[in-house]
Amino acid sequence: MISGVLIGIGFFSAFSGGILLLLAGLVIGVTLFIRRRGRRQGWPALLYGAGVATSVLLLPYILQPSPCSAGRGSGCYQAFTIGTFAVAVIVALAGLAFAIVELRRGPRV
Repeated sequence: MISGVLIGIGFFSAFSGGILLLLAGLVIGVTLFIRRRGRRQGWPALLYGAGVATSVLLLPYILQPSPCSAGRGSGCYQAFTIGTFAVAVIVALAGLAFAIVELRRGPRV
């Protein structure tokens, strides 16, 4: 989950120093992949953490009116923000769905 949250925060703030958080999250995720080798344990939490962190950070920009519609702001990236928010929500839901599937299958020994 920590890896996913770091990836989400790092993605959101990549242009203001968040690239280090993104890289740290990716390193933790790759380490998880190498340690688990083929087992999906831990991946739902990574997906859920990345999706939730990104969508929560973008939510204020979705809920407030667009500065472009008011004629303010130099650059309008509202469509990109909405698209990124939608993808983040889908990633979070996918992580949640994979977690439910993983729980229904029970522990693997």
